[in-house]
Amino acid sequence: MVETNSRAANPPQEFGSFPSARVTSDVDHLPDDVASYYSDAIKVLRAGIPDAAAVQLRRTLEAAAAHYNVDEKTLVKSIEKLIAEGHVTAAFGGALHHIRQVGNLGAHHTDERVDEETARRALRFTTTLLRDLFEVPAELAALQSEEDQPHSP
Repeated sequence: MVETNSRAANPPQEFGSFPSARVTSDVDHLPDDVASYYSDAIKVLRAGIPDAAAVQLRRTLEAAAAHYNVDEKTLVKSIEKLIAEGHVTAAFGGALHHIRQVGNLGAHHTDERVDEETARRALRFTTTLLRDLFEVPAELAALQSEEDQPHSP
């Protein structure tokens, strides 16, 4: 279904489509709290509220770090610890800092707002992070479990 303005209106304008094909970011094997923040970020981004999406993506990052027993006083320190412990590569650290900075921008009153493309980029980085931290290890564990099972002749 596509929602548009009146046929008599000029120019024609699309307001939204349901289900939205614009954001596809399914990640398997997420802990419930991480999945909740991540899902909320996608919902508010689809609703056209990129500032709120940015905040939820930052919260997603904080929750994901906590599942690796990384819960420092500041998110900067948590990111540094994730890298130091090898959960995230140093090269990907810039993406984590981007998510943090965009989340800060969304959370605090300034003259600058988070635009949709910036929030979408932060979502893409977050999706990649979540896949690396949760989906890939779970899938590899399942694969290893299958390989450890005796095979029937």
